[in-house]
Amino acid sequence: VASSFGKLVAKSDPAEGLNQEDVARALLLMVTNNIGQVAYLNAQLHKTRRIYFVGNFLRQNNISQQRLSYAINYWSKGEMEALFLEHEGYLG
Repeated sequence: VASSFGKLVAKSDPAEGLNQEDVARALLLMVTNNIGQVAYLNAQLHKTRRIYFVGNFLRQNNISQQRLSYAINYWSKGEMEALFLEHEGYLG
């Protein structure tokens, strides 16, 4: 997660040559990975294999959906599954 911004520390001027889009994507991936890890830890604590993600944040947000799926698969070593509801805006 911290590696999302790791190369910036080595630069004398971290803002030089950065696109706002790249920074926004790195932040999105960092936050989404964190959400995935917290969701995994809660699922592990409550002994469940399926993790349902809901809310308007995920509506048409394929990057976060893919990253959450990857994070859950990674942290659980394939034992848990991230699921997304089709009409998620009504629940979150």
